[in-house]
Amino acid sequence: MALDLEALRKQLEDERAQLLARAIPEPEPAKGDEADMAAMHQAREQARWLESDQKQRLAEIDKVLALIAAGKYGICENCGKPIAPERLQAKPQATLCIECQSKLEKKRKG
Repeated sequence: MALDLEALRKQLEDERAQLLARAIPEPEPAKGDEADMAAMHQAREQARWLESDQKQRLAEIDKVLALIAAGKYGICENCGKPIAPERLQAKPQATLCIECQSKLEKKRKG
């Protein structure tokens, strides 16, 4: 199963443009009683989380696009072996082959 790098690049560029166009609104200043203040605090936390998630996804997309441009996409950053096309289709931002990813996860747990 071969990957269509041009289609993947286009898909990632489209997703990147959508993420950049999606502004995360800053909640309005809290006014009112304790319940209103608590709800506003929760809304601020959610906005921060969304912004962090958006930045992380943009960084992943930029990394994949750079790898594609450099002709290094689909090569494990750890061992240098090709990453299985099935893995890349399931997780296009994968930079490790399944073996190296498994070793990394075992190391983190241990």
